Amino acid sequence: MRKSAPRWLRLSSAVAMLCVASLAVGLIVGWVARGALLDDPLTAAPESDAHQNPAGGVDKLPMPDVRGLTEVDARQVISDAGYDPALVKISNVPSVLTTGTIAAQDPVAGTKNPTAITLSLPAPALMPDLAGKPLDEASRTLSSLGAQPLVNRVYDPNITPGSIISSEPASGAALTATPTLIVAGAPDSIPLASFKAIGNCGTISTGSINGAPITGGISCNARSEASTTFWILGRTLNRLQAVVGIEDRADKDSRARVKMTADGKVIFDEEFTYGEGYNLDADVTNVLRLEIEVTTVGAASGTSGSAPIVLGNATLLGSAEAIAALDLNP
Repeated sequence: MRKSAPRWLRLSSAVAMLCVASLAVGLIVGWVARGALLDDPLTAAPESDAHQNPAGGVDKLPMPDVRGLTEVDARQVISDAGYDPALVKISNVPSVLTTGTIAAQDPVAGTKNPTAITLSLPAPALMPDLAGKPLDEASRTLSSLGAQPLVNRVYDPNITPGSIISSEPASGAALTATPTLIVAGAPDSIPLASFKAIGNCGTISTGSINGAPITGGISCNARSEASTTFWILGRTLNRLQAVVGIEDRADKDSRARVKMTADGKVIFDEEFTYGEGYNLDADVTNVLRLEIEVTTVGAASGTSGSAPIVLGNATLLGSAEAIAALDLNP
């Protein structure tokens, strides 16, 4: 009869088998966990912005914006973006920006894989000659030099509104960050009827000349003997504009002469027949006394011998400041 193993031996064998089983389970669980960690995208190491492409090279970041940086810092930023420092060239451009910082770059920020890079450093800039140029063109020119121009509008009857008259600093002087452009502005206006008339002419609110309606102005009754009327302008205005002619309600055979002088200088002298009109645009710059003389010419039989001469919509032009300073009290 076979004798059974001692009790202590059986107990030791059971413990050994339990340890072996625990070790096997631990190995299996470890392998599974390790595989899960390797496959988990959340635990994978992030890829760098510059990484290997299939051809074995390094993909570069888009061209960075290095304007305003020093040359040293700009070169470092470009190198960090993956570009060969040998691609970078330096040029000098006139500008009011801080000396030693990048004023412009070519290509612009965001360009992908440029083959050449030019960085522009500021050099002393002079005020360009902008007289006569349109305001938008002058502003673009100064902006390209890093300047932000201020605008001062002044009425000048000899310059097209919106054109540059002059600049501060003057052309050829050192350019500042905020230069001032003196720009020709549109004129302000005031009716001639606003001034006190000394003589026989008066105001008119409605009427027509050669079929064209007028909404105000001056009416002078011309007769065979010359009559005059004058206004004191005060040397502050620049131009007189009006439609001159015989009012349409006059006799159809009417003829008249109109002569205007500015401080004794003739600025208008014309004869009119019924149904004619003339667009007057006269220079009255620095004029003190404006005078008009009217007479009829060869009155036809059966007519009244008089003719209403009209300066339709008569308006004086000048700067807003000059007109605001006028004292029009009687």
